[in-house]
Amino acid sequence: METAVAGVNASFSLEEGRELLLAGLKPTGRVKIKLAEAPGRILAEPVVAPRSFPPFPRSRVDGYALGLPPAAGGASGKIYRLVATVAAGSCPAVTLGPGTAAAIFTGARLPEGTITVIPRELAERQGDLVIVPELPPGGRFMEAAGSEVAAGERVLAAGTELGPAEIGLLAALGLTEITVYRSPRAVLASSGSELVELPGLRGGCPGGRQAGGEAISHVASQVQALGPRIYNSNFYALAAAASRDGARVIPLGPLADELEEQVEAYRKALEEGDVLLTTGGAGGSIRDLTAAAFTGAGGEILFTTIRMRPGRRVIAARRGDKLLLGLPGNPPAALVAYYLLAAPVIRALGGREVLPATFPAVLTAAIDKPRPERAFIWARAWPGTTGWQVAPLPRRPGGIRAAIGANALIDLPAGPAPGAGEEVRVVLLTARGSQYGLPDNK
Repeated sequence: METAVAGVNASFSLEEGRELLLAGLKPTGRVKIKLAEAPGRILAEPVVAPRSFPPFPRSRVDGYALGLPPAAGGASGKIYRLVATVAAGSCPAVTLGPGTAAAIFTGARLPEGTITVIPRELAERQGDLVIVPELPPGGRFMEAAGSEVAAGERVLAAGTELGPAEIGLLAALGLTEITVYRSPRAVLASSGSELVELPGLRGGCPGGRQAGGEAISHVASQVQALGPRIYNSNFYALAAAASRDGARVIPLGPLADELEEQVEAYRKALEEGDVLLTTGGAGGSIRDLTAAAFTGAGGEILFTTIRMRPGRRVIAARRGDKLLLGLPGNPPAALVAYYLLAAPVIRALGGREVLPATFPAVLTAAIDKPRPERAFIWARAWPGTTGWQVAPLPRRPGGIRAAIGANALIDLPAGPAPGAGEEVRVVLLTARGSQYGLPDNK
């Protein structure tokens, strides 16, 4: 691995930069929450079953619980006398003896003395008699107490993401509260005097103010009268991405291209949040203030360049146990840098699996042109009959719609453009454990 020294003007590969950011990162803490609030959260400690499941022996079908066969004759063609009916949720007050049976419903507790259960369609009922042509194999249509989960068994490991199945299991075990990792607090800011907040949402950015100090009109023509401004779209894109990765987003608002304003805002942000994400001001010109603002806020610069396109200019700094990441202002570049650098940080702070799934896939269309350095291309990937396939998304002018429909990035090394049918490396943007059967990282 090529070595580089952390600091101003330090250039790293993606893997080197990510290693620097993740070094020493730990989940931000633990909290006990109600089960109804747990979907999507990450277990902070293993779950040990407090009781068995099912808690009692039960029937798997609607049918008849049978006692021992009648004394006379063999096991087949037997006639049983019905002595009770057992509904789900009731306590059977009967003990089955030889030649007796109870009508039973799915999920109902088995009466004492039950040796097997036969489905209704495999037996014949004549009044209070049940004719059993042949006894089913023992236990096929019944469940013993604790057959699924034994009391004291470790059923979920720490680090498990709580999806519908996990939530259902916890509820079945009677657990009403669970200990999870605290959601990391991500403070989001956008720098640039050209930015304005969306109409009606200015008050939703505590700690920040409108870039340049102007009031925002709800009328588009009046917004235009303020000068050449654009809406603060990067905040909303990154807030959506960070929320999906488990963060609690704290908006800082758009900041003007004024060093003192940014330094003061970032100092306060680091007191409230676990990680600071900014967009804009990372390009290196005299009007790009992110590196200076991070330093002024007490941060030690880790790197200023990642050798990839888009997203080459990324400013990273550390202040104590807090990370500061300055992403590009260009929307698609900001998202690429987020997925590859910021998302692993947020996921690590929340106790989640850190790195995205990466694997080979076959191109269904040619890449448009060669790249002089490593590039990441927006794409759509899907599992085919013989393996994963991937199609690069069409290039659009300006890039604001570049990522629409993407669920993956093609990791393209410097060199000639690969054609249709060639194998490329894919970075999947959706979380692990999605509806797709994801291959192992290799």
